[in-house]
Amino acid sequence: MKKFFIFIVLTFLSAQPLYSYEADDSVDEIIRKHYNTQNSNNLPKLPNTSPKSIESNNFLDTGVPATEKHAADELRSSDNVPAVPLKRNVRTFKVNKWRKVNAKLLTPVSDTSKTGKQITFVTLEPMYSKSFEIPKGTRITGTVVKTHTPNFSGNGGLVSIKTELISYNGNQSYFEGNIVKLNHKRVLFNNIKGKNGYVKGVSRAMRPAKTFYGKSLKLTKKMIKTPFAILSPVVYLPSVVFLAAGGVVSPFAALFSKGERVYIPKDTPLTIKLTSPSYIEY
Repeated sequence: MKKFFIFIVLTFLSAQPLYSYEADDSVDEIIRKHYNTQNSNNLPKLPNTSPKSIESNNFLDTGVPATEKHAADELRSSDNVPAVPLKRNVRTFKVNKWRKVNAKLLTPVSDTSKTGKQITFVTLEPMYSKSFEIPKGTRITGTVVKTHTPNFSGNGGLVSIKTELISYNGNQSYFEGNIVKLNHKRVLFNNIKGKNGYVKGVSRAMRPAKTFYGKSLKLTKKMIKTPFAILSPVVYLPSVVFLAAGGVVSPFAALFSKGERVYIPKDTPLTIKLTSPSYIEY
């Protein structure tokens, strides 16, 4: 049985196809036609090359100009690599977004101030964290971003200020915020406005009619007690008509009135509300 198994294996192996490859000797035939391969002196000389010449020819050309390659080689040399400054370990005090900080103004500002004017504040209270404190009196700088003087239709003057930086221990850090209170009064949309003058304009336009009506009423009361009482309506009725006409005209006349000016003096208290987190370096 063992001999029969060995016979089957040998028969299977002998039945497998044989693999071979055919060498391409066409190059050899060309060389034999032009050169005598039996004589080594008849063969062509190989070019004189060296590692430097091969490197200079750059057979694997990457398309980079020689000047750039030379510059890159210089940068790769240890002598020409510039020293990278070590990043210092900076500690920061985080002030969260929407936090309110009470401060006072050191730079007077008005509705005639130019856009871009630098404004300075100082904090009125310290800012605390679990392990650190930014003391009272820390300086904050800001910029006037928008102004205009009173204009028609009763609009008052306007000043808009944004804080930008806070200075502490010789470092300046971003401190972006808006003014939400000025002199303990609420400020909407970071716009410090002068009082609107439209209502006062209406009252001012009505003043002549009211004055005439008041005088006519007094005179009518006096005439009632005299024999000329029958003429009292002649005095009173025109004043009523004039008062009614004033009531119709005054809303339109008030459109030509202006509001109040804006002037914020030094040491005015205010509240700053952060619009983004601040990381104060110390």
